[in-house]
Amino acid sequence: TASAKTKTYGDTDPSLTYNVTGLESGDSITGTLSRVSGENIGNYIIGQGTLSAGSNYTIVYNQDTLKITPRAVTVKADAKSKVYGSTDPSLTYQITAGTLVSGDNFSGALTRTSGENIGKYAINQGTLALSSNYTLSYIKDSLTITNKTLTITASAKTKTYGDTDPSLTYNVTGLESGDSITGTLSRVSGENIG
Repeated sequence: TASAKTKTYGDTDPSLTYNVTGLESGDSITGTLSRVSGENIGNYIIGQGTLSAGSNYTIVYNQDTLKITPRAVTVKADAKSKVYGSTDPSLTYQITAGTLVSGDNFSGALTRTSGENIGKYAINQGTLALSSNYTLSYIKDSLTITNKTLTITASAKTKTYGDTDPSLTYNVTGLESGDSITGTLSRVSGENIG
């Protein structure tokens, strides 16, 4: 009677073992069990293989299965940041638990919660996936959008004593398209020369 066995996808097969009843003292079993080939998750029948007890016996063989279970992998998003108005950085991740079987790869990509104002935006699993041979766990992190430096430079002005103040104007660098400056400049009070 074959013993039921289990292994995780990607691991080496366990030894295929069995129990025997009816064997006479001094006699022995030769050969080994075999199993149906395949490495994806599922149940694979363990067959009699080359087991033999010699010509004095008729073997009644009771099969069982080798069960291949999914491989657990955990990935964590890398925290990211950008300055307001700039392009998003690539959203990347690290494997924090488990390993991939050689030749296997992730498909898809991470996504983030939409928004372009300063603040924190969750980085989500998106379409990131592995084959059905894996159980994928995902740990999210955030993309932080930080303030952009805006430079406002006042323009020098002149007036003659007694005249009305000229308009106070300025130059701006760093303003994103679609954004605007509100409010007005002011000056220290006084009407004497200086």
